Amino acid sequence: MVTALAGLVALGGVGTAQAAEPGPQHAVTCKWDNSVNAPWSVDAEEVRGFVRVLCSDSLDDANTRAQVQVLDGAQWFSRGEGVTSYSTAKTIHVNDSTTKQAGTCLYRTVGTHYGQHGNIWALPTFYSNTRYLAG
Repeated sequence: MVTALAGLVALGGVGTAQAAEPGPQHAVTCKWDNSVNAPWSVDAEEVRGFVRVLCSDSLDDANTRAQVQVLDGAQWFSRGEGVTSYSTAKTIHVNDSTTKQAGTCLYRTVGTHYGQHGNIWALPTFYSNTRYLAG
């Protein structure tokens, strides 16, 4: 009996189960696409803006947000609700739109991005170029 058991162990038929240890994740890098244009007029009442994140590979988890802002006096204010995408693609594009403020105002789009691929990181806040639009 001992000989038969020793033979099964040698053949791998009996033994302790080993949990599969995940290997290290390959390095993924992401950056803001700085060629993104300033917000633009859709019509007399609406303004749109977007942000884009470029990654070297798909992510496990991501949270990317775009928000159109307007300058009022010396302070920037968010307009509308903003849009959050949970896309994990190599290119993440997020659009936001809102109603224009009355008069001619300066607009920009602000973006935030958190990603995960083995480790968690956050990109610095992104600010698009600005543009004056009449509402």
